[in-house]
This record gives sequence, structure tokens and C-alpha cells, in this order.
Amino acid sequence: MKLPKLAIDNYQFVVILIILGAFVGINSFLSMPRSEDPSPDFPFYTVIAVYPGTSPEDIEELVVDPIEEAIEEVDNIKKIQTKIEDGLAIISIEGYFGYDIDDQFDEIQTEINNVRSKLPADLFSLDIEQFDPTTGVNIQQLALVSANVPYNQLNDYAEDLENMLKTIGGLYDVKIEGEPEEQIRISVDFQKMAHQHISLNQVIGILKGNNNNIPGGDVKSGIKSFNIKSSGGYKNIREIANTVISSGNGKIVYLKDIATVSHDYEDLRWKAAYLGKRSIFLSLTQKDGENIVALAEEINNKLEEFRTQLPENIQLVSSFEQAPAVQARISSFFINLLQGVLLVGAIILIFLGFRPALIIMTVIPLSISMAIGALDFSGFGLQQISIAALVIALGLLVDNGIVVIENIVRYQKLGYAFKDAAYLGTQEVGYAIISSTVTTLLAFFPLVMMESGPGEFLRSLPVAVILVLSFSLLLALTFTPIFAGKFLKVGKPGKISPMDNAINWVIKKVYRPALNFSLRKPWIVISMATMIFLGSLMLFPSIGVSFFPTADKPMLLIEVDTPDGTNIDGTQKAVHFVSGILDTTDFVKDYTANAGHGNPNIYYNRIGENYKKNHGQILVNFTEWNPEEFYKTLAFFRKEFSKYPGAKISFSELKNGPPFEAPIEIKVIGNDLDTLARLARMVEQIIEQTPGTENIENPLAVHKTDLKMDINREKAGLIGLPIQDIDLSVRASLAGLTIDEVSLEDGEKYPMVIRMPFTKANASIADFNKVYFATQQGAQVPLKQVVNVRYESAVNEIQHFNTLRNTAVTADVLNPEATSAITEVIIAQLDKVNLPTGYQFYIGGEYETQQESFGDLGKLLLIAMIGIFAVLVLQFRSIRQPLIVFSAIPLAITGSFVALYLSGWSFSFFAFVGFISLVGIVVNNSIILVDYTNQQMEKGMSLLRALKTSTEVRFTPILLTTTTTILGLLPLTASTSGLWSPLGWTIIGGMISSTFLTLFIVPILFKWFTSPKVVYKEIA
Repeated sequence: MKLPKLAIDNYQFVVILIILGAFVGINSFLSMPRSEDPSPDFPFYTVIAVYPGTSPEDIEELVVDPIEEAIEEVDNIKKIQTKIEDGLAIISIEGYFGYDIDDQFDEIQTEINNVRSKLPADLFSLDIEQFDPTTGVNIQQLALVSANVPYNQLNDYAEDLENMLKTIGGLYDVKIEGEPEEQIRISVDFQKMAHQHISLNQVIGILKGNNNNIPGGDVKSGIKSFNIKSSGGYKNIREIANTVISSGNGKIVYLKDIATVSHDYEDLRWKAAYLGKRSIFLSLTQKDGENIVALAEEINNKLEEFRTQLPENIQLVSSFEQAPAVQARISSFFINLLQGVLLVGAIILIFLGFRPALIIMTVIPLSISMAIGALDFSGFGLQQISIAALVIALGLLVDNGIVVIENIVRYQKLGYAFKDAAYLGTQEVGYAIISSTVTTLLAFFPLVMMESGPGEFLRSLPVAVILVLSFSLLLALTFTPIFAGKFLKVGKPGKISPMDNAINWVIKKVYRPALNFSLRKPWIVISMATMIFLGSLMLFPSIGVSFFPTADKPMLLIEVDTPDGTNIDGTQKAVHFVSGILDTTDFVKDYTANAGHGNPNIYYNRIGENYKKNHGQILVNFTEWNPEEFYKTLAFFRKEFSKYPGAKISFSELKNGPPFEAPIEIKVIGNDLDTLARLARMVEQIIEQTPGTENIENPLAVHKTDLKMDINREKAGLIGLPIQDIDLSVRASLAGLTIDEVSLEDGEKYPMVIRMPFTKANASIADFNKVYFATQQGAQVPLKQVVNVRYESAVNEIQHFNTLRNTAVTADVLNPEATSAITEVIIAQLDKVNLPTGYQFYIGGEYETQQESFGDLGKLLLIAMIGIFAVLVLQFRSIRQPLIVFSAIPLAITGSFVALYLSGWSFSFFAFVGFISLVGIVVNNSIILVDYTNQQMEKGMSLLRALKTSTEVRFTPILLTTTTTILGLLPLTASTSGLWSPLGWTIIGGMISSTFLTLFIVPILFKWFTSPKVVYKEIA
């Protein structure tokens, strides 16, 4: 190998390049984006259609079916899931990973725009959104709080603050939420209209026509040109009220004669509060690639400035802020990294002495800084995944340096000159450390290719580890021999340090006799190892399987769901009940309450409900993250919330990982709603009977009651009353009908809404008696003469799955780590159900995502093992010796399972990732052992002497590299993090068992496979 010699001969140039790389990394560290979690690109899209006053069946036919047919034309769509409720349809679209999400979003928009003409003209809104965890999740939520200031004044202050914050370059958007929309309300008197023989269509047509703003063009006069200014639209309320609606018999009927025109607010659809006081929210999102910590400081400076402008009866508070959690999480990981560095440094110092330890310890910051620079250029930021990857790589990156330094020291002790010892020591192990590093990289590289939600979430981990190990290998072959040759000094040849004496004593008194026994009685050792391996496999059912852990955040989202058909006031009462309990809980810092709408998004995989009268959500902030107090408080909440009879009040902790509907989700797919309801009830009963489930939700469990308008078509035809006029009048009178948008002289745009004046806050059944029509003959006809109003049972919700009707029964679990086991119990019961023809069960929720992800990881594990095996075949030019090296893998499984069992962690997604990583790590010791044995045999040693020599010579570096890997991971593993502790224990347990057994199993297998007939002769 020429690289070490080339580096030594050109050390000035190499040192300059290393310093340059370190400087680039430091600069990247100071400027690169920071966040708590990764910002993965999820191919998730949402279509929200709002059509107030329509039933689920009507929206399904008029809106959903045409849109779903259009979406089916888009390529690479995995799922289309739709929820249809009164006046609302939400279509969730999931594409396949691995494609450009922006191109796919554009294609979805194009296909939906192509069918807009087929949708109802009075559809209130149709929004198409692309999910973005950076720009779609708030970094801060502000609340303007006042108990008595009118909404319009609060909104004015909110707009002033919005304009101030929008001057901050790092913010993507500032959105005002929770405020009722101002409108120009035209409260028509249907009886007066009928008396004047005026129809609703006539009023709508005249108002829309008068509001048109048609440019008049220009006209030439001589050498000048004049623009013609047309009448334009309405400029103020007075103009609207003075609109001429009808004239005849010398009498003019103005709009003000049959209606009242006023500024008003829409009916409250979202009631927002902070600590029980009426509020308006401002939601802040950041641009992609921004440093959230620096951005938050700039935001808070602006807020302090704005607070000085507020009157005493308005309070500005921050009800949610992500930056402190990000700063704390990043600081915690860097503390773990520093602790790992100190532990690794201490063990290297003890084993190798001060100068060797100093050289190796210098490699750590150099490798990490270079990797951070490359990570920045790769488009990744600093967040818990990428920083944890640096901690994982810490124990591995020193392995190459340790092997090189230890070998250089050995050559110096043999009497070689410093420069010669540096070159020869590095050259001898060069190919071995390249091979061992490549095998480790091959274990991580397949994780980069994982095309799924968990893969997107995880991607920065394998990238960071690959970069760190690549730079550490480069430094081990260049930097380490350069500085070892110039600064490494050892005692006189033959002089042995106290640590060397201790290690030699262990080798001679403990290891050598044990190895002799193993080679003399190999079947005993192999049998014991096999029994231990099989015993560890028997532990797996007790270990259990889970997916992603909880997020360990001092926050909680509480869901409040009242019976279908409940208005927003009924939901508000339930929300007030929850607020009363929160007010008396000392562990609660503050809370934000919402009725009729979910809280603005504050976590990347928890998306709140849009406008829904019978739903509320409360965001609770606790004083600190104290697991014992947190779970004690949750138990208290669960008990207290169950006492409220008029609503289902539930909650679940925030979890890491990709989003899904619920931990447990069983879909029943079929066409007939009655059959779906019957099967859904069976599923609900199965889930209820399964221990560990809670908050079971069956959308078809209870039907709601609607008012059915039966139009007497014959009578309407006899009096010349078009059916369309009846439907239009009913909708306009009660729900309100937006007919146009006006731009008034104050510069604002307002929707112009026609509706009936109400004596109470909302419409009631009695208001139907106020609806009159004017017939073509001039008669006044009340609504009740042509319409029979009656009560009718109706479905609460219709769902579609890939355009097919279905219903989904969902549930939470008391123990999130038991989700998989509980779901499998439910599946076993579902298998016993005899389904009608055309109906099927579909298992969704966490279980579906987990099965897909674990299946992907299994394929990646196979790819990694094949890749590693190919590298070993190339290195050893043999099939047998790679099989010897691979013996470390089952030995590692033993330790991993034992470590997970003893530590109490389940085999989670990240434990699986740790196991894949372990495959590439544990073979390194075997590679070094087999490679050195081959070198000794090439020098003429017999097989047994070569085995004994190589195991004793490599005993120290094997022991040291294993110890450094374990110590580097120990602080992160001991942090009791549900995300990282299972991964850490998987690697640590596997390293311990594989290292211990490798020192005995590999020599046995090498002896068996290398030479079938060898007469054993013990070497003294």
C-alpha cells in the first residue's frame, strides 16, 4: 500500500488539506440549519372541500367522486383515503416514495383543476395542500388574548404583528387563525320579497351584476389618450343598500327595503382560547434550511417590541415554541458526544499511553468536523438523528486509528526507526482496516436507499456515519502515520509498560489456556456457543416488537369529540370541562383550547382536524419533562375525563416516526352502508374485548338525525315555482349563501353573504316559517306549503379507501410498545369472521407501517450481508474464510437479545437499525484476526502457530476497539431514550458477545476450514 508512504513523504501538503477540511466543517457547524427532528419529504397531499349545509351522501356524489376519479389519473399514487362529513370532505393522498413530490403535486393540481367545472358552483372552498414538515408545522404559536376586546380590534392588532414578523427573512409564513371572518351580510326578509314579487335569484343576479368591475378602455382626443373609468364594484355598504332591485308602477324597490345590509362576522366555526380567555392565534413557520435557534431569537425580539404597543386589556403570549426544545435536544446530544469522547480518550490513554492517545484523540474532532461539512453540503442539518449518528460513529471512527497506532508502536518496540515503523505498521494493517471499514459502510449504505416514511426520517443517520467513517479511514492512513512518525515515542526496545504487563498476564494466564482448551476440545466450545445462541432466540417473544417510541416531550394534545350533530356550543362546554381540570393541575404550565377546529399544527406527524363542529383539541404544555410526573398526570386525566358524560375525551402521547391514522386501525371495505355498520360493530366489539385498548372510535356506531326537506314537486309545478329556487332559498336563508366578493374603500375584501335575519344567535327550525316565495302569478307562498320538513336518520360519516366505500374502526393503546402484539391478537379474531361477498378487512394504522418498514429493513439486511460477503471474498479470495468471518453475526445476535431483555427495551425499528449496523461492525474483529493469521502463514508459520500468534498479537487491538465502541455509545444508550437506547443496547450487547466468542470460535473455524487434518501440538 503506497498511500501511507505518499502521505509521509508529502506531509506538509496533507496537513494543509486536513486543516482546510476541518475549517470547512467548523464553518458549516456554525451556519447549518438546526431543528429537533428531520424534515423528511413525505409524498402526502390533502384536498379539502367545504360545502356547508350538505349531507355526506350529497358531497360524495357531487364533489368526492369526480375528484377521486381525477386523482386516479395521476401516476405513482399509493393510497387515496377520504372522509366525508356534513359539509366537509377531506381527501388524503399518499404517493410512493422515491419520486419528485413537487412534480407529483403539480400533476394532482392539474387533474383536479380539469374537473372543477363539474363541481357545484356554490362549493364554498376547495383547497389542495402539500404536506411539508418544515413549512407545514409551526415553529411558534402566538396568542393575542383578551376577554372583552371585539374580534375586529384583535384582528387589527394581529395584522399589525403579522406585518412586523413578515419582515424577518427566515420565516416562511405568518398566518392568523381562530378569528371569525368579516363579511358583508345581507339579511333578506323573504316575506317582504314575496310581497314585492321579487325572487331570490333576481336579488343575487342584480347584486353580482352591479359588483362587476369592467375596464372601460381608453379614448383618443387629439394627441392625448384618456382612460375610461367605469362604475366599478361596490365601495361601501351604503351603495349596496341603495341597489335598485325592482321598479314598476312608478315605484322603485331598493335592497334596503327588503333587507338589512351590515358588517358582521360569520357564525363562529372555531372558538380559540388561551388559559380560558378568548384569543386569536398567529402561527409561524420557517423556511427550509433555517437555523431555528437564531430565528427564534429574532422573533422574540420583535415580540418584545410589539408588546409595548398593546393596550392593557390585550395580552400577547407564546403558547408554543419549538426552539427551546431544539436547543435542549441538540445540547443533550453534544453532551453525550463529549462524554463519549472523554470515555474513549480515557481508555485509549490507559491502554496506549499519552502520545498515542493524543494522536488518536486528534482524529476524533477532525473526522467529525469534516463529516459535518460534508453533511451540510449534502443538504442535511443538525437535528437529533444526525447528531446521534455522530455519537454512534464516535466509537467506530477510532478503531482504525487504534489498529494503526498499536501496530506502529509494536514495530517501534521491535527497534524500527520512527518513520519506518510508521510506514510499515500502517502498511501491514492498511488493507485490513480498509476492508473492515468498507464492511461497516456496507451495513449502513442500504439504509440510505430505504424508500419509505421511516427511511426519510432516518436518512441522515447512515449518511452521517458513512461520512465520519470514510474520513476516519482516510486520516488513519495519512494523518496517523505522519504524526506517529514525528511525535510518537516509546521506551527502549524490549521495555514493557505496566499496562502491557497486565495485558500480557491476561493473555498468558487466562486467554492462552482457554484458547488451548478450545482448540483441543472444539466441539464443546461450539456446542456451548450454539446453545447460548438458541437460548437467546427463545428470549425474543419476551422482548416483544414495537415500532417508533414516544417523543418524550412535556406536551399533550387532548381530543374532545361530542356526539355527531352537536353544535359548536355543545363542544365548547366539553372543552370548558377539560379546561377546568387543567386549571387545577399544578404540573400544567399553560394550555391552548380549540372548539370546532384542531389546534394549529405543532408536530410533524399530528395533523389537527379542520372545521368540525363536534370536535375540539387542547394543547397542554407541562412545566418540564419528568416521566414519573408526566405519566402520573396522564393517569389522573384519564380518570377525570371519563366523568364527563356528553363527550369522548381522549389523548395520546406524541410519537416519533411517520404519521398514521391511529395505533390500531381496522378498515371494513364494501359498498352498502348498513352492512358496513354491522361489520364495524363486530370489529368494535372485538377491539373492546382485547386488553390494552382504549378510545375506540366507530364512525358508523350511531346515526345522526337530519331534517329532510320533502318538496311537493306537483304543487311547486302547479304554482310555477322552480325546484332550484326552493333549494337555493332554503340554503341562503339558513346556512347563508356567499354570492360574491366586494372590495370596499377601506382596501379590504369581504365576502357578500345573503341569509335570513335571526332573532337568536343561530338558525332554528321555527325560522323555516319565515321563508316565502313569490310565484310567477304574484302570489306569496310560504315554504311549508310546498315543503314537508321531517326528521330522518342519516350516517355521520362516509369513508373511501382507494375510491371504495369503507369505514375504519380505530383505537389507541394503553402501552404504545404493545401496539404490534395487540393488533395481532385482533387480527386472529378477525380471521374467524365470515365476511359477505364483496367485503374485506384491511389492517392499517401503526401495524401496517411497521410491517412495511420491517420488511424493508429485512431486505436491506440481506443486501448488506451479500455486499459484505462479496468484499470479504475479494479480500481473502476464498469462500471459506468469509464464512469464518460471518460467524461473528450469530454470536452478536446472542448478546443483542440478552441486552434488550435485561434492559427492558423491545425490538423497535431503531433496534432493528442497530442490528443492521451491528452486522457491519462485529465482522471487523474477525477480519483483522483472519487477515493477520494469513499474513503469518504466508511468512512460513504453521497453521496452529499462526493462529496462536495472531490471536495474541491482535488481542489488545480487538479488546480496545470493542471497548471504545461500547464506551462511545454508552452515554447515548444510558440516556433512557426510547429512540436511542434500544439501538445502543443492541450494538453494545452484540459487541460484547461477538468479541468474547470471536476470540475462541474464529480460531476453531479457521483450523477446521483451512486445513482438514492438523495434528494438534500445544505450544508452550
